[in-house]
Amino acid sequence: MTKVLSPVRTLGATGVQVPLIGYGTAPLGKEKNDQEPSQAREHAVRCLNRAIDAGITYLDTSPDYGSEPHVGEVMKSRRKEVFLATKVNNRSRDGVRAELERSLEKLQTDHVDLIQVHAVNAWADLEQALALDGAVSALEQARDEGLVRYIGITGHARPEILGHAIYQYPFDAVLVALGMADRLVSSPENFCLPRAVERNVGVIAMKVYGHGAFENRELALRYSLGLPGVSLAIIGLDNEQHVDEVVELASRYQPLSDDERDTLIDEVRPIVEQDATDSKEKKSQLFWLHDTSVMGWSQQDEPALVDY
Repeated sequence: MTKVLSPVRTLGATGVQVPLIGYGTAPLGKEKNDQEPSQAREHAVRCLNRAIDAGITYLDTSPDYGSEPHVGEVMKSRRKEVFLATKVNNRSRDGVRAELERSLEKLQTDHVDLIQVHAVNAWADLEQALALDGAVSALEQARDEGLVRYIGITGHARPEILGHAIYQYPFDAVLVALGMADRLVSSPENFCLPRAVERNVGVIAMKVYGHGAFENRELALRYSLGLPGVSLAIIGLDNEQHVDEVVELASRYQPLSDDERDTLIDEVRPIVEQDATDSKEKKSQLFWLHDTSVMGWSQQDEPALVDY
């Protein structure tokens, strides 16, 4: 590995400079049958250190990924080198506060740079997040206390909800599915990105590779990074080879030509068509497009003052 990414884009109105790639740490938290816990920790630490050395200084995690303790092991010595982002799945003020405190303990830090209301994929979920005793109220208090710097929101299936959320509350960042499959199905370019650009909300792309369904990773990455307002793309990285690959791809980034975009559409279209059939049999490759979960209900943490 010789190339090193530099911070080249600004994360919305935060003014923070970020690299084109953020480390999606979810793969590091998955249990593998052939790995002991100590081996998993050592592997994760190697991957994270290699990524930071290569300029991937934006780290993305979440309580449900299982990767926060691995990230925390690296944060003991490298916290000042990174922009650290995690999420909350609870929706009540007290539930979110408790969840955030657990995350800070696992991450071995006294603050995170970005805290995100995770997986807002239904209107009822947004109402829970914005309730007087909901998630955002807890995060505002945490920000006042210096536990978090910025507040964001994430969603996978319905970009129109995220677009509405941006008008309802001054979120600092939005993490949204922005791969070619999302363009063909839910069109975040029309329902979310224009509002994010208008409000100068930092846009973070995810599902860029279609959760591994797309073969042409370079075109997929260049497509997402070329969308209006996008600051960086979160890529799940399972090993050091994946780190090196994405650094190489990002280092030679340039916008897609019309012909290259058509090539990518030709690849992704049959995947979307097949998914329409597979999803009915509950074996969807593009599973996030079908998510109707309401987190406050699934977490049994509904705010008392929510009004549907």
